Amino acid sequence: MLKKFTVSNYRRFQHALEVDFSRVRDYKYNENCIVDNIISKSIVYGKNAVGKSNLGYALMDIRSTLIVDSPRFGDQAGFINAFSESDEATFSYSFKFNQDEVTYSYSKKSSTELTHETLILNGVTLFDCDYKKNLLNIEKLVEYDGLDSLKFSSRQAGTPLLRFILFYGNLIELSALQSLYDFVNGMAMLRTVDKNYAFSGPLTLNTGIIKTILENDLVSELEKFLNSVGVQVKLKSDLMPDGEANLYFDYPKPLEFVKNASSGTRALTAIFTVFHQLDKISFLFIDEVDANLHFSLADQIINQFKQRRETQIMLTTHNTDLMSNKIMRPDCYFILTSASKCVTLADATKRELREGHNLEKLYQAGEFEEIGE
Repeated sequence: MLKKFTVSNYRRFQHALEVDFSRVRDYKYNENCIVDNIISKSIVYGKNAVGKSNLGYALMDIRSTLIVDSPRFGDQAGFINAFSESDEATFSYSFKFNQDEVTYSYSKKSSTELTHETLILNGVTLFDCDYKKNLLNIEKLVEYDGLDSLKFSSRQAGTPLLRFILFYGNLIELSALQSLYDFVNGMAMLRTVDKNYAFSGPLTLNTGIIKTILENDLVSELEKFLNSVGVQVKLKSDLMPDGEANLYFDYPKPLEFVKNASSGTRALTAIFTVFHQLDKISFLFIDEVDANLHFSLADQIINQFKQRRETQIMLTTHNTDLMSNKIMRPDCYFILTSASKCVTLADATKRELREGHNLEKLYQAGEFEEIGE
């Protein structure tokens, strides 16, 4: 699981932004939001333009760094913070896999150009590469069987060293690195793009939402799901004039689903599709999880996500109705500020928060504003 993440000089985040998933309190309710003493389910709040979407892009950057053909997010011209004097963005990810802790840090001048790369396993630096100075320290790395014979000289210029190791190295003595690869490969993001929903993640799922439903024979399940949340429709798959399968509303005169579904129905369909693929997803970031959804539906969806122990999930929203001890707990609600601070409600006040507190009212009354904007 992802234990801690830090990013600086990237897009909206001029100063270092840290998200610490290990700051777990001893609350005795909604314990399914915590797995192995790490925050597994969380919701991020913040005013407009503080960088909630950019947080998702930053978290997913490791995927485009290590996984070939993984998409990159946002305007590439805005990769480096526009107000910074530095020309490098820095990322650091700390992971916990059973008893192993892996920290991978790197700096970039653009989405594709690495300038520095470091890998630490259980406090031991396996490699430290400064590409600006052409310095490569891999002494500890080659002590492991399976990597001592790896031809590092064959690595193409610009290829991250960790990516090279993950793809070509024998990790027989470094199972934690295989766990790292599996986790990063399983990272995914669901976001709205031009009023539609875009999924980015494992290549096996990157076929598009409707195509995924059709290829996995989920049409009847989608219909049941929509009916269960109050959207009374009938669906069917049929062939278009060009012979390709498509999803339709099953009316006397069938209507193409994508062109005629409401924004709320499209949102529910996207979430349904991702939910049915969670066994392939290790970390899921959903931006504006309740966009176009009624509060009660968002509540139902979050409660379903909470039951999926194996997937670490982070959501963003403006809906304070979801800020409740009935849904999560104070150490699982993050506040992101314009000053690049991201802390939980539990850490944003000196008050000892209890299960009986109304978190929404405290938030609206300014209880957590002392963390600064």
